[in-house]
Amino acid sequence: MNDLTSKRLNSMEDKLASLYQDKLSLLDELMILQKRQLEILGFGDGEGAAKLESKNSQLVEKMRSLDRKIAQSEESSPQSLNIIRLSDEMFQKLEESRDLNAKVGEKMEEILQEYRKELNQVQAKIQLKKFLTHRKQDWKTGTC
Repeated sequence: MNDLTSKRLNSMEDKLASLYQDKLSLLDELMILQKRQLEILGFGDGEGAAKLESKNSQLVEKMRSLDRKIAQSEESSPQSLNIIRLSDEMFQKLEESRDLNAKVGEKMEEILQEYRKELNQVQAKIQLKKFLTHRKQDWKTGTC
C-alpha cells in the first residue's frame, strides 16, 4: 500500500471515529436527560418530564443525522480496532439509553393514568353540578 492510500484510509478512519465520538457525546447528553426525567417523574411531575422530552427529541434527530453520515463513512472506511471499540461502546450506551427510555415511558404511563383519573373525577363533578343545578331549577319553577 502506498503512502497516499495509507493517509487517505487514516483520514477516513479519523473522520468515522470523530462521528462516533460525536454520537457518544449525544448519547451521554440523552442519558443525562432521561435520568433527570426519571427523577422528575418520581415527584409526579409529568409536565416537567414532558418538557425534557422535546430536548430528547432534538438529540435523537441529531443522532439520526449522524447515523446517516456514519453509514456513508463506514462504506469507504476499513474497520480498525479503534472503530470496533467505539462501535461497541456506542451500542452499550444505546442499550442503556433504551432501558432508560423504557423506564421513562412506564413512569409517564403511570402519571398519565393518574391524570386520567383526576380528569374523570373533575368531569363527573361538573356533570353532577349541572344535574343538581338543573334539578334545583325544576323544583323552583314547579315542573316537578
